[in-house]
Amino acid sequence: MFSRRAAAVLAVSAAIFGLVPAGTASAAQQCDFSFSTGKFGCNGSSSVRKSTDVIGARIYTGTDYTGDMLTIWVPQPCPKNDKVDHFMALNDSAWRNRVNSAQAFSTCWVWLYRNDGNRDGPFQGNHPDLTFAGYRTSQIGLS
Repeated sequence: MFSRRAAAVLAVSAAIFGLVPAGTASAAQQCDFSFSTGKFGCNGSSSVRKSTDVIGARIYTGTDYTGDMLTIWVPQPCPKNDKVDHFMALNDSAWRNRVNSAQAFSTCWVWLYRNDGNRDGPFQGNHPDLTFAGYRTSQIGLS
């Protein structure tokens, strides 16, 4: 279980690190990542997710659900099993240290992790202003 989770974190990290420019000045990006496929992209969700995936969360670089948006797809609604089931390292992506709002879906709770391993959350439902925590977010967890 741990090695599968570590492989998923590495795959996500590599995908985001290689595909998403840090802090671009262009129009807001709408990107997707699927834990089912391990794919990341900004060309529509159908290019990365399985047809059975559900939205676990949406993360935004701006407050009030503005700026770059990352939709995180999960294979099924998050189980309530007292553990974080999905981890996503943000590396040098546009979302690192810029998670300023978030929406949780499909019974998932969003956790914002810092470099030191501490975290803020869980965030359930809609959170239009996470600037108190988002400026130091290096990893996202879904539970």
